[in-house]
Amino acid sequence: MGGNRTYEQDRFFEASLDQDRWQKGDSPDDWDACWYTGMPDPEFFRHVGPERKINHIPGNNALTVKSRLYQSLLTLHDRVSLQDNGQNGQVDRLQFFPRVYSMPGDYHAFQQEALDEPSKRWILKPKNAARGKGIQLVKDPANVPMDSSWMVQEYIENPHTMHGRKYVLRLYVAVTSVAPLRVYLYRQGFAKLASAPYDEENADNPYSYLTNPDVNALNLDADVPVEFVDLDRYRVWLREQGHDDEALFARVEDMVALTGLSAVESMRERSRVVGADTRGCYELLGIDCLVDDKLKPWVLECNLSPSLEVCAGAESGGDIEEGVKGSLVADLVSLVGLNGKPETVPGASVEQQLILETENEQARAGNFKRLLPSENSAAYLPFYTLPRLEDWVVAKALAGNGLTQPILQRRRAEDMISEDRVYVYDTRLGHLSVLNETASLIWLMATDGIPPDDIADALTQSARQNAATEPDTWSIRRDVWNSLADWVNKGFLVQANADVSATDFSPAGNIPLPQVSEPYSCVLECGGFHVELFTDSPAVVSRIGSLLFPLESKSRPGSRSRLEVVRDTPGYTLILDGKVVQSRLALSRVAPAVMVCLTGHAADEGDIIIDAGVVTRPDEPASAVLVANSDPELGDGPALALACRLDANFGRALRISAEPAAALFALGLPAQVPPARIDDPMISGHFSVHSPKDGHEVALQPASLGIAGKGCQVTTVLIPARSPLQHGGGLQTVSVNEALRHLIPGCCGPDGHPLDTAGFSRLAEWLETADRYLVNPDNLDAIAAQLSDADRPEIEQAFGQ
Repeated sequence: MGGNRTYEQDRFFEASLDQDRWQKGDSPDDWDACWYTGMPDPEFFRHVGPERKINHIPGNNALTVKSRLYQSLLTLHDRVSLQDNGQNGQVDRLQFFPRVYSMPGDYHAFQQEALDEPSKRWILKPKNAARGKGIQLVKDPANVPMDSSWMVQEYIENPHTMHGRKYVLRLYVAVTSVAPLRVYLYRQGFAKLASAPYDEENADNPYSYLTNPDVNALNLDADVPVEFVDLDRYRVWLREQGHDDEALFARVEDMVALTGLSAVESMRERSRVVGADTRGCYELLGIDCLVDDKLKPWVLECNLSPSLEVCAGAESGGDIEEGVKGSLVADLVSLVGLNGKPETVPGASVEQQLILETENEQARAGNFKRLLPSENSAAYLPFYTLPRLEDWVVAKALAGNGLTQPILQRRRAEDMISEDRVYVYDTRLGHLSVLNETASLIWLMATDGIPPDDIADALTQSARQNAATEPDTWSIRRDVWNSLADWVNKGFLVQANADVSATDFSPAGNIPLPQVSEPYSCVLECGGFHVELFTDSPAVVSRIGSLLFPLESKSRPGSRSRLEVVRDTPGYTLILDGKVVQSRLALSRVAPAVMVCLTGHAADEGDIIIDAGVVTRPDEPASAVLVANSDPELGDGPALALACRLDANFGRALRISAEPAAALFALGLPAQVPPARIDDPMISGHFSVHSPKDGHEVALQPASLGIAGKGCQVTTVLIPARSPLQHGGGLQTVSVNEALRHLIPGCCGPDGHPLDTAGFSRLAEWLETADRYLVNPDNLDAIAAQLSDADRPEIEQAFGQ
């Protein structure tokens, strides 16, 4: 027993073993049965077999890593869509998993989806974590992390509730073999309830929308933080509510069977790579299933080494939980035959032995219900890429020999024959393969519509004519089925359930990058900087288009720079005149990065850029007030509030020209305020939330139209105070040095560099000419009144009164 183990994880397994047959090994290498919590290293699998078993299967991450689970199901869905071609409704059975976008490859596809469906909600999950760690609702799609450890999953908006609370069904699934594939569902399990009533509007309350026991155990306000309802009681409750529990669980069983089937090829291939005899491998999985308000089940995730700890208290189902988990492990030990010996029949063929193993396992299944192989084999064979011979033999026995062999046809391959060899060309990857003589015969017969066993019969007859001894019929059959399955896995062939010969289906890899009909471009003017901005991302245009509109140049000068916002992996890259400015930008960081680039290039030689709010009067646009924004808790909020009070225009940033007359020009950058202030009625407007840097958010609002590039005269500088002012009615004169202390952090010269000595002196000289006031930002009504006071001629002049 090893791995990330606890006593709780081990105790049921240890108690289930026959004490007369088993004892603890003397070393980590000395074992005949290994119970490992988590996933062991590959060397654990190299010596397993029918009499040396381990509780994991190589390649199980095709199910247990959240993003891989989605990819497995999506691949199955897309292949069956191709095979079915809408004829048999098979693909409808696969509509049970929410969409997933895996970072960083699907970042842009997700941003496009979020743009196309702005009302849809999403949930952010770590790809390979458990117990609810890191799970959260996405508040702003533009701000999802791009790191490869994250994925975004579609949020099911309409969950069924139990006593007003959201719940998820924990289903226990055993995979006891991959050749043939054998999948069982345990008849017992749990409904895991959230600890707070479900409220779709309360996205900030994890106890309302998350059902993980580790999360809800922290809800100190709940009478019962962790509550488990076993499936027997759950089904009784469903019937009491007038629901058909049999119909629901028939869909659940189909969902579980198809989920297991979606990963079987990954498990087979990984087992081959690590050298595992899969007869010594089995897996217990914990599948979390959401039921929506239409009683439709959805698979959310599949957990490796599901928790066997008792999470609920005795008063909220803990005793029942312990009983279910104890019985679960005992039945699992019996199912995989740990307390017995492999049963063989002397003289039985391989085929007969496979059928016997399947029957014997079923006889000791206890409360496990076998889903695959199914008694209704024909319902599941089309969902295999191609059944392996072991799958076919058992399915045929269960169906009473009434099955029709699968027929194959070309999918993404062309072939040609030269010198008795077949050359197969991969039309997707452009690869050319040459087949040996036997493989060439198998290929030609399969693409002529001859089923696998008939091909094997033909090869067997040919072998009999050229061999002195009877050929190994089983080996020939197995080679044929395996060869065909390998070609199906590579996409060369596909099961032919419908006429799809003219269809070329692309593989389910990363979701394709969304395309736009034509790139977006606009010419911007920011101070002395003229630049043409290009992007092919609709999501970027949606996020920053309105912010850039006030900066659009009407003059369109011939000489200008080129700024590109390019979709990259991960995120976006900002390129100015062929040089990378910033890379790996999340969508939420693009607008701030563009604004930093514009500001940094707005100054010509000798110019000064001041990042502060500029408030101008519509009736006297040449007169303006400069409002410092260096306090991060206030930002441009006071300047916006003042503009609202005075019915004035607003723009951010000012350029002091190097010309002798020291002309001043508003840049017209968007206002920037903390998100917490956007609900302030004094600064109402249309804000969008962005992230200048990771972990920090800012709300931006476009500048007033017409203010960018306008010359103005600033005779008043206002500095919002953090603490209320005691004198002066909310207005207090300050020195040049005090004003500099607040303005210098937002000042720069050419190329965004800090002011040099000459620039610093020019800024100080300019401030000498202006009236400078410390103001109370919470008393703007009084300030606006004082700014209009007839007894204050210097203020009247500043505001054009």
